Amino acid sequence: MEPYEMHPLSCPHVETLTEDEDEEIFSVTNRFRGPPLHKIYGIVECISKGSPGTVYVVQSKEDKSKYALKKVECNDESDAINAFMEEMELKKMDHPYVVGYKDFFISYEKEASSVFINIISQFFEKGDLRQTIRGYQERKEHIPENVVKKILGEILEGVVYIHERGIIHRNIKPSNIFKTDAGSFVLGDLGVSTLMGDMRTNTRQTFSGIVYMAPETSSQPHDEKSDLYSVGGVLLNLLTTHLYSEDEFYKMLRKLKEEPELLNEILEEVSEAYTKSMTGVAQTLLRFKHASRPNTFQLIKSGFIQECMAQVDSKQLDKRSRQKETGATKTYSLVEHRGDTQKVLEYIADTIDHEACVADGLSALADVIRDNESAHMFIDQKARNLLSLAMWDNIFNKDVQVAGCYVLSNLVVFAQPDDILFTPDVITIIHKIMTSHEYEPEVQLAAVNLILALSADERASRIIVQLGGIQDILTAMRHARYHATLNAVCCMALWSLTVDSENLKVAGKENAVKDVCVALSTHKVSPDVCEAAAAALVSLLLDDGCYEPFNELDCTGNLVAAIALHTKNAKVVKNCCKVLATVVEANEECAYRFLTSDSADDDRPTGIPTVMEAYRLHKDNAMVVESIVRLLLELSNYEDINVEMQAALIGPLLLSEVHKRYKENRVNI
Repeated sequence: MEPYEMHPLSCPHVETLTEDEDEEIFSVTNRFRGPPLHKIYGIVECISKGSPGTVYVVQSKEDKSKYALKKVECNDESDAINAFMEEMELKKMDHPYVVGYKDFFISYEKEASSVFINIISQFFEKGDLRQTIRGYQERKEHIPENVVKKILGEILEGVVYIHERGIIHRNIKPSNIFKTDAGSFVLGDLGVSTLMGDMRTNTRQTFSGIVYMAPETSSQPHDEKSDLYSVGGVLLNLLTTHLYSEDEFYKMLRKLKEEPELLNEILEEVSEAYTKSMTGVAQTLLRFKHASRPNTFQLIKSGFIQECMAQVDSKQLDKRSRQKETGATKTYSLVEHRGDTQKVLEYIADTIDHEACVADGLSALADVIRDNESAHMFIDQKARNLLSLAMWDNIFNKDVQVAGCYVLSNLVVFAQPDDILFTPDVITIIHKIMTSHEYEPEVQLAAVNLILALSADERASRIIVQLGGIQDILTAMRHARYHATLNAVCCMALWSLTVDSENLKVAGKENAVKDVCVALSTHKVSPDVCEAAAAALVSLLLDDGCYEPFNELDCTGNLVAAIALHTKNAKVVKNCCKVLATVVEANEECAYRFLTSDSADDDRPTGIPTVMEAYRLHKDNAMVVESIVRLLLELSNYEDINVEMQAALIGPLLLSEVHKRYKENRVNI
């Protein structure tokens, strides 16, 4: 939609001031403001109407950037002017986990005879925490604890920051916690509740807003402890997505104020999915009595809370401080030196706090490595450490991470065992990249490619898994189910990581077999996914207890279908037959599924004719033939299946032909 002028006919509640009205309202306040609102911003769309204001997406006429505009009615002109004075404090706030405020305007609406405060702030395309929670509620899924810890840490970073500055939020709830492009959550909407004060805010609240407010706020002013109760409500919302719908949760949270003892029952049920430490925080924050709740300073002394806040990227805070204090990190053009490895590295070091420059530098370095096979020789250990620091320092920039992962992946190929790339200091960044860019397949693909490269080193492979690598890979597959390339690389990474028996145990606990089977089922037409998924299953099926999801998802049928679709592809045939040989040996259900269709209406090819056609095409390929023969030998161990194979002349005749063709390989075939 094209932006249009703020005009009373096209947008309710936005009135263009006449000259007289402008003079009347702004004669008192013109020392605080610039031109009228409609001369600076054009409305794109109205995205919500309700209490305590109406929200629009607006576009700056100067830089064309989009912002959020919230219009809130004031009691009177003096109320608006007092609010306008207070906004000066909010505009001073500068923190990665608190929404930035760009501007404030006062306007008068003739038709409503009302004065409005207009708050311009950052606009978040990805929505808010309420939308994220609702998605889990609709699927009846619980949110993984490590995700909850990260979200709680981000919220508390914002809360601690505003409380240290004497600001009380008064209206913390999921819809006021916004999701950034990088996937982190930031505390917002301070401009309404904070500026308008307690009584005005409370009388305008909707039911969904009031339920998050502390019990005491109906009779006394909000304070730090009141905000923390609201944080507790948000946390409980995060912990109960598998138990309550949105409406059910609102009713339950309201009931808690009437029956505080109900919290113990809820947390007992929640404890089946979450640790005692996590449920303990919820219990502490939701204490009914104001006096028994901790203040912010007391709360952050908790070891578990410190763990949550450690999930937050503190380097972003350090970077902002450096930029603000020094303003001196150099920025200049790289155009003349893009092909010079040393100059590019110097450029990255000089501009490390400026993400656009770092992205440009890493992109240039990626080009150098792509064009020059010996470029890695000029990037020593010190330079490699610099690259990882640059990626940490600009963790939320997509271009930095994609280019950085490409560079590191190529350096790993030539790295010696004692290389810094194989240490936790560098490997830790992969987990941060994948959690910070959870819904960006391009970044996930770059990060998983780096995991795949590193996993060839046994020590690095262990470190990756200890830092949550398998969970990150499975999350990437779930969020990008229809991205064939990403699923193929994820499967290859799982195969490489689970060669290690300890890593295999972790994959088993995470039910990785199910995700690989889903990938195979979804992408049977992709030879890359079929090859990679089968390779992963060869490793994963060594773990006991994984056959239930394998059979539920008809993975045997999908493997046969993959062979039928890609009969000419030797790698697909070899890997799929290896998996089939493993499963028919261990699981009778898989053996009989190999021979028959899943149902009477299933017109997919069955196993024997499919494999025999593959043998006909690849009978000169020893590795493929070995996999096929092993599969047939495993099937022959079932008496009734053996009878069918004999009747079809599959057995002695085929083995005789194989032995004649591969006399030197008789031990193996």
